[in-house]
Amino acid sequence: DVDTRFFDGNQPLAASIDVHPGAVNQVEYEMVNETGRAVTGQAIPSYLPRNAAEYFRKLDCFCFTKQTLQPGERRRMPVVFVLDGELPADVHTITLSYTFFEVEGGSAGEQKGSAARGS
Repeated sequence: DVDTRFFDGNQPLAASIDVHPGAVNQVEYEMVNETGRAVTGQAIPSYLPRNAAEYFRKLDCFCFTKQTLQPGERRRMPVVFVLDGELPADVHTITLSYTFFEVEGGSAGEQKGSAARGS
């Protein structure tokens, strides 16, 4: 059972950013719990191209811990990262997306997040 209201508007505040290998970058995701109950979930990242994960170094991420949002709560959650200087020259765009899995309370479900891209 998928609760599509779990994190409504689960998107990065910037659809894309320009990044340079070795520079510290930050993007924020805004999430809204539109359920009538507190929801605890865990974010799991995905990368495109798949090998990009080897070069993507997260320094801080809301995905490191479970997140609990109260009913109606809106929260901005950061991802701070560095792209490794060994990133292949032919990689111009990296897409980072998250799937949120409800891990406590209510029925289990998932909600896919939108992508943040760096080039």
